[in-house]
Amino acid sequence: MTAQVAGLLGAGLAAGALSLGLPVTAHAAPRTSPVARMLRVTRLWQAGDEGQGVRVGVISGGVRNFRVLVRRGILPSTIVRFGRGEGRGDEGDWMLQVVHDVAPRADLAFCPGGAPLRTVACARRLIDRFHAAIVVDDINPQPVYFAPTVKARGYARLLRDHPRVLMFTGAGNNGGGYYQGSWHPRVVTQDGRRTDAQTFGASARPYDRLWVGPGAGAAVLLGINIPPRASGRCPRNGTPTRLEVTDREGRVLAQATGTCPVLSVRLRNDRSRIARLRILVLRPLRPWPQGAIKLVAIRIGLGVSPLALSDHTGGGAGNSATVAGLMAVAALDPGSGDHGRYLAEPYANSGPQCLDYAQSAEGLRRLKPPVCFRQPVFAAPDRTRVAMPANNGRGYAWRAFSGDSAAGPAAAGVAALLLADHVPARHIETLLKRAARPQGLKAGWRPRTGYGLVDADAAAVAAGVLAPRTGPPRRPPVAWRPGRAAFREDRALLSAAQAGDRHAARMLRRRACAGEPVAQSLLGTLYNRGWGVGMDPRAAHAWWTRAARHGVVTAIYNLGMTWAIGRGATPNPTVGYALMRVAQRRGLAFPPMRRALRRVRALLSPSARARAEGLERRFAADPARIPVSG
Repeated sequence: MTAQVAGLLGAGLAAGALSLGLPVTAHAAPRTSPVARMLRVTRLWQAGDEGQGVRVGVISGGVRNFRVLVRRGILPSTIVRFGRGEGRGDEGDWMLQVVHDVAPRADLAFCPGGAPLRTVACARRLIDRFHAAIVVDDINPQPVYFAPTVKARGYARLLRDHPRVLMFTGAGNNGGGYYQGSWHPRVVTQDGRRTDAQTFGASARPYDRLWVGPGAGAAVLLGINIPPRASGRCPRNGTPTRLEVTDREGRVLAQATGTCPVLSVRLRNDRSRIARLRILVLRPLRPWPQGAIKLVAIRIGLGVSPLALSDHTGGGAGNSATVAGLMAVAALDPGSGDHGRYLAEPYANSGPQCLDYAQSAEGLRRLKPPVCFRQPVFAAPDRTRVAMPANNGRGYAWRAFSGDSAAGPAAAGVAALLLADHVPARHIETLLKRAARPQGLKAGWRPRTGYGLVDADAAAVAAGVLAPRTGPPRRPPVAWRPGRAAFREDRALLSAAQAGDRHAARMLRRRACAGEPVAQSLLGTLYNRGWGVGMDPRAAHAWWTRAARHGVVTAIYNLGMTWAIGRGATPNPTVGYALMRVAQRRGLAFPPMRRALRRVRALLSPSARARAEGLERRFAADPARIPVSG
């Protein structure tokens, strides 16, 4: 046990990347992918429904590698492209592959979006010239507080003019690193001058705090409630606002000043330790009407994920789906499955999406109460295996496509299957809601996953396209009872998986899904190290969470490490340190563990250490109170 946990410590301190598959050949992605199984499209495929004749338009940044993918047979040569050039990036290539994987016979088109006006123009072009029945985009605006946004106004007009067109968008990838609140000033002295600073949360602190891991970058976005002029220029008579990111000593690392509705700064942590930073929002001392700010912190450089703010709030973080009929889709982690339930990706936005202000001829008008939309509507899996350029620049490899940019086209592909079976477009949203698999204990809308996971076969049954299944009902999982024989067998499976035996990994996963806590802990080890499965830190975090909530001490420690360093989870050294201390209290001890505890403790302020001690007592008394997400 000691050697195993010591190895995990070393792996936890190293930055991990999603696993790569084999080089791409001339055939499309496997039809038995985890994403296809989760969406349950098998019966529709068997009935001959593959989306034939349905036109799907995709809007994203660019299709830089489109020609190569067509030449290799990964994408069909019949895809219609609008706009000049290939756009920026190759995320459009990946979105097209997701739709093609779910609905392989649908007709596809692509238009490069970007700025709100350009995105709306793309949607109109796809509808008017390509006659798209479905439009899916992954373009979310910067955080703004007033309504309607340019994109929302344009999409509302399109939905009114074309009520039979289905429109999907991503729910957004800013969840967790998001704050919104009214402007409550506190006078501070900055650079020798007295000025008003935003007070975050219920406390009187003028700073909000965030953590940035070694080698990671950060983007901090500030949305303020000043609408831009029609020309798009900043208002000349607006109150200047300054956004600063400082270190613990108050040294300014990055700043931006202006009267525009959005300010942003970027920085990178080039050190080998986690950087503890502070955000400060400043305005000159002058009378200021009651207003609001919206703040988002995003990790850059190591994949899309939020940076945890100390005063995190729920909400959409600038999501554009504040239009009736525009369906936002949240991302679920396909590697975290447990009896039909999956964890939402930590960066997925949560709802409801609320509008606090409306524009009028006199300026901003506060909405009381705010206008709120139940977004996201659905959830779909991300981490779809798509062809991306290989790391060595030679050829392509199957890699995981994460974020709501992957979940949106997956749901759009399911809609294409239903349209191909002549299900009326006006019924599809209702059918998908009714057939979705709830991701909680009760049916109904939930802030992180909407009405649940999209289920193609169940929606087809509800529409009368497929007959209900007949046969004996599925047996519930057998309750797990501890025993030494099961423990020895699990350890043997772990050793075999470490040697590369994928069958052993599947057997261990089967035991974990049956509810055996030791197997769940060991399965987390497989995902963390990539033994017999693709390396997936998020899945490791999910399985260690389940085992830790059953009191498995090694899982408690490993889970603490994932929280502390942000491997597979939003960094939260306070929770991580508390969990590591619980494992130590329960008798786990080995030399690297003490060193790791000292390092994590050094990251905490005195008040954070006090909070960690309280969490330690709570988790030690009842492991079931260990949180499942950030």
